[in-house]
Amino acid sequence: MRHTYNMDEKGFLIGILSKQKRIFSRIKYEKGGIKQMIHDGNREWITSIACICADGTSLTPGLIYKAAGNSLQDSWLQDFDPAVHKAFFTSSSSGWTNDDIGLKWLTNIFDRETQKKARSSIRLLLLDGHGSHVSRRFIEYCDAHRIHLALYPPHSTHTLQPLDVGVFKSLSSAYSRELANFMHASQGLTSITKRDFYRLFHRAWDDSITPANILSSFNKCGIHPFDPNRVLSRFDDKTTERPSSSDSCTSVLSASDWRKIERLLREVVDNIYDKKAAALSQALHSMSVETTLLRHENGQLKEALINEKKRRQRSRPLLLEKPADYHGGAIWYSPRKIQEVRDLQAHKDEGGSRSKRQKRLVGSSKSNRKRRSKFRLRRGSVRGKLQRRRSLELRLKRELSASQKRRQ
Repeated sequence: MRHTYNMDEKGFLIGILSKQKRIFSRIKYEKGGIKQMIHDGNREWITSIACICADGTSLTPGLIYKAAGNSLQDSWLQDFDPAVHKAFFTSSSSGWTNDDIGLKWLTNIFDRETQKKARSSIRLLLLDGHGSHVSRRFIEYCDAHRIHLALYPPHSTHTLQPLDVGVFKSLSSAYSRELANFMHASQGLTSITKRDFYRLFHRAWDDSITPANILSSFNKCGIHPFDPNRVLSRFDDKTTERPSSSDSCTSVLSASDWRKIERLLREVVDNIYDKKAAALSQALHSMSVETTLLRHENGQLKEALINEKKRRQRSRPLLLEKPADYHGGAIWYSPRKIQEVRDLQAHKDEGGSRSKRQKRLVGSSKSNRKRRSKFRLRRGSVRGKLQRRRSLELRLKRELSASQKRRQ
């Protein structure tokens, strides 16, 4: 079963949370107005393509962004680090998959990442009946490369497909948690955009696409180990008791700091039940709680400012070149290709900034020469004025002396 795979798409409305449980008092519930969680509201659509194996491994995810000109923007991938993260990227006019994207996923991702492990063995690929999975070119490529296809009946993937049974539910919950944390940290100062999606997605992917979760999903579907009764047993009428919530021993809040303060206060105060000692204990407790809340709020504001700075960066299309044998259709861009494009863009930006600095230096030298020439002219004009003034004074003195001699 180590060559049995399941592939499917999962769409994300990047600003919409999935259904989650909330805990609040009965009084708040009866008053109403807080029964629904606040959503960011951004309904931009991004599709992910996931593929898992019955041995607990998974293939590199593919992300399909919605782009009017089918061109990826560099700002959408600003949190993607090819040295750390693994993902393939492409775009379409709708944000959904199509025949070209499905075929390129089969040839560039699935076949390349599973061929070495399979060698000459047959690979079984479990799919739903989407049109991009059953195109003629898709089927012909599978026949030529020893890939057997098994299609699920319509409206049955929620029960029979491992990705829908276990993996996608946990992925959706993990993404909703990341989105809720992002909204809580930003405190309403920033809204989520395509720039922020990958940062939230890859955290959710790492938390949910785990070997234990993958093996459990194949087990629940009765694929590995093979057991059809695992699926049939779900339709039996069985009453299950809800587990008691009192068994939980974990606490959300950490009270270590104020308890240490309370312990120190008991050591230095003789009578802890004295009114003044009780007032001091309550004041220290309030100050500790207030300091913790302010520190937490300060950290969230810093994160919101960082997100806002990223958002203000100008978005530019990635300089992605088409391969030599490209004759139209979709293209999946690997992490190595994304890094090459980034290096090329950085080199061009560095050359542009260097030329700008040179132009500034040339301009400043020209302006300095103009200032020096103006200063020389001004200095020459001042000297001329002084010389004319002195000659005028000498002439007046001569005339004055000549008139005095004539009078004598």
